[in-house]
Amino acid sequence: FFFFAQERQRQRPGRQRRAGAASQALHIMNAQVIQLEDGWNKLKTGGVLKIEEILEDASGGVYKHRISTDEYSQLYTTVYTMCTQKPPNNWSEPLYNNYCEAVIDYLTARILPRIKEKHDEAMLRELVRRWENHKTIIRFLSHVFKYLDRFYVKRLSLPELAEVGSQKFLEIVFNAVKREVRTAILELVRRERECEQVDKQLIKSVIDIFVEMGGSRASLETYATDFEEMLLSTTADYYSRESAKWAGNDSFPEYMRKAEDRLKQEQDRVANYLHSSTEEKLLKVCEEQLLQNPEQQLLEKEHSGCEKLLLDNKTEDLSRMFRLFSRIPTGLPPIANIVRKHITDVGLALVKKQSVNAEGDLMPYVQELLDIHDKYTELVGSGPEKGCFQGHNIFHKAMKEAFEVFVNKDIGKSATAELLSNFCDNLLKKSGERLSDEALEDKLEKVVRLFGYLSDKDIFAEFYKKQLAKRLLLARSSSDDAERSMIAKLKLRCGAQFTSKLEGMVTDMNLSQDIQSAFAEHVKDKELELDTDLTVQVLTTGFWPTYKSDELNLPKEMLQCIETFKAFYDLRTSHRRLRWVHSLGSATVVGKFTPSGKSKEHDLLVSTYQACILLLFNEADSMTFSDIQGHLNLPAEELKRYVLSLCVGKYKILTKDPAGKEVAPTDKITYNAAFSDRARRIKVPMIAAKITQEEKDATRATVDEDRKHAIEAAIVRIMKTRKSLDHQKLVLEASTQLMRHFKPDPKQIKKRIEDLIHREYLERDPSNPNLYKYLA
Repeated sequence: FFFFAQERQRQRPGRQRRAGAASQALHIMNAQVIQLEDGWNKLKTGGVLKIEEILEDASGGVYKHRISTDEYSQLYTTVYTMCTQKPPNNWSEPLYNNYCEAVIDYLTARILPRIKEKHDEAMLRELVRRWENHKTIIRFLSHVFKYLDRFYVKRLSLPELAEVGSQKFLEIVFNAVKREVRTAILELVRRERECEQVDKQLIKSVIDIFVEMGGSRASLETYATDFEEMLLSTTADYYSRESAKWAGNDSFPEYMRKAEDRLKQEQDRVANYLHSSTEEKLLKVCEEQLLQNPEQQLLEKEHSGCEKLLLDNKTEDLSRMFRLFSRIPTGLPPIANIVRKHITDVGLALVKKQSVNAEGDLMPYVQELLDIHDKYTELVGSGPEKGCFQGHNIFHKAMKEAFEVFVNKDIGKSATAELLSNFCDNLLKKSGERLSDEALEDKLEKVVRLFGYLSDKDIFAEFYKKQLAKRLLLARSSSDDAERSMIAKLKLRCGAQFTSKLEGMVTDMNLSQDIQSAFAEHVKDKELELDTDLTVQVLTTGFWPTYKSDELNLPKEMLQCIETFKAFYDLRTSHRRLRWVHSLGSATVVGKFTPSGKSKEHDLLVSTYQACILLLFNEADSMTFSDIQGHLNLPAEELKRYVLSLCVGKYKILTKDPAGKEVAPTDKITYNAAFSDRARRIKVPMIAAKITQEEKDATRATVDEDRKHAIEAAIVRIMKTRKSLDHQKLVLEASTQLMRHFKPDPKQIKKRIEDLIHREYLERDPSNPNLYKYLA
């Protein structure tokens, strides 16, 4: 101890030399019996009272007097002797009782009155000083009475002397002044919250006393009951008043800035002087008053609430809102509801605006949908520290639900599924939007994300299949890699069954190249001579869209090639039959013209139908439209488009009399010998046939037919596994299975069940008509 440690250290080197003398002295003392009164007077005067006086006279941590090592040794020896004397002179029990009484007298007469005569901060300082002195006294006396502690106290399982000292301080001093002390501390905390300067170290020292009153078991019960409960209560009251004031006067962003600042201050307050166990409870109280209770009022503030922040794209304020309200259990759902409503409103407004111009170009509408999706994807974010809402699931769900509302709205007679497919077609065909590989990949990824919100994914698939077919067959695809990438993205989202036909189409194109190479080898080996070079693409009927068959009368130049290829193909396979689709074919025809009397040739890149029309003019310079139709055996409406493309298009290879865009059976079509162009190689465009509503309806009909089969397959799969199932559960399970590709109508499912019963795949239970059984 600081009273005698220095002197004790100086004496240690001589300890061994004095061992004999000390032993002799101890022997002499042991020989003398110490009476209780004499011994206690010596201990009280030389120990208890002296240490009290030393501490009382101390000033600024400097002690005017000290207890020497010899004095300490005498006190210790006295206790030792009194405790080791044989009965009836063993004074262990009276010494223990006298020690307790001395502590009580000291606390009652000297300490408590000194503390109670002061108030507020002065009282707190006095309490801290007296507690530190008390701990010092108890430490000293515990060493003096150590022998008592080690044997008598231990043997009888009594409270140790140091514990007695702390317990008596709690009972006599602390319990008498704790209310006034607590009030004084809470006042200092309030003043600090009002931005006044306070003595934080003083508060911490007093708080430590509340903690230390828990005793040697480090229990926080006293701290929690006598201080923390009232701190939390006054904090709730304080921030309830502050919250009401801010909510009335400040905008939502200003309120959040103040709340965030106050929460940070409270965290610092715990670090500065409160016990660490208080942090969670204190912040919870603050969050309840500043965030939870006024949340709805704040979010719905007229000119600065959550909706306004979203409209003005106030990302910093939205991020702060997420940080704050994610602290409370019920904080995020109300915000997610507002976000969902906001995105839905934005989307529906776009749909309404576009519906006014439903007959125009709808590709900008799809781009706007992608832009909206980009904006809110960035807002929601993809993970911690990314986006205002840090990728939280509740906001991804809100965004998904919002997009599902308006993405599935039709624009006029066009479904978004069809528009998305058209948009992809525009990206992937050569004549479409020019993008770098990276930009194209990025845009396709965005389209597929938007596609994920479609409830009728099978409609998209049907339109996409038809457009992919055209790109592949007419060599209009800008990139094979991009085509494969898009199919892979759709497969990842919807499964292998969804993209099996698309993958089959791409595979067919690769196989066709192999067949073409084999055909070339065949022609060479057999030394066959063809008037025309022929390239054939052999397609698997099940993968490709259904194309109309025609009874086109081919010119002899083409007929020879087709017969030769058919003979070659029949040698390769005996179980497959070729059906020729001329509507998708193309040809290069050499045209000989005599402009200004000079001979000139052009390579004309035309469709198979256009080539057949042109080859007729090798036999005659002019003929009527009905003659052409008679030769080729094509439907009149279809033929008109091809004739007009050669007469009134950009390149007038033929002329029509009378001129104009209407074609009558008697119109005269004449070979234009005077045709000329700078380019040797000319691609003759078709007069584009607009996609009619009938074609769209036909696509929808195909989808509806496919849906019937899909529903029936799902029902059979389920019933085969379950053997028997009631109606509601069967409809629910079938809907769940089919939801990945389209949203089935329960009425349609019921119809398919009835049809399957009629076809004896299922039967009704005789005793329960709502229960179905599977028939193996």
